[in-house]
Amino acid sequence: MVVGAGIAGVQASLDLAESGFKVYLVEKNPAIGGVMAQLDKTFPTNDCAMCIISPKLVECGRHLNIQLLTQAELMNLEGQPGNFTAHVHQAARYIDMSKCTSCGECAKACPVRLPVH
Repeated sequence: MVVGAGIAGVQASLDLAESGFKVYLVEKNPAIGGVMAQLDKTFPTNDCAMCIISPKLVECGRHLNIQLLTQAELMNLEGQPGNFTAHVHQAARYIDMSKCTSCGECAKACPVRLPVH
């Protein structure tokens, strides 16, 4: 399990998944990428932040050994090294993620408006 899906969490998940481990990537926000996904340029090279992170986000989302748990929070961790039990709370999305194409049409048609947090 990797907690936090910023650039470091995404890279750690990819490294573990490429080594053959099943990875649960837990992120409290609805999307992965963290602060770097919000930046225009990176210091000190002034490279395009999205040019660096975008391929990693796509690879992370498609990797068969990575299970993304967005809008999720680690509530409790029990056990010993090599034998842990994690309790994770995942907020409801109110949509069927297996059918979602990110087109936004369901949000337009939905009669219910929820407060923005």
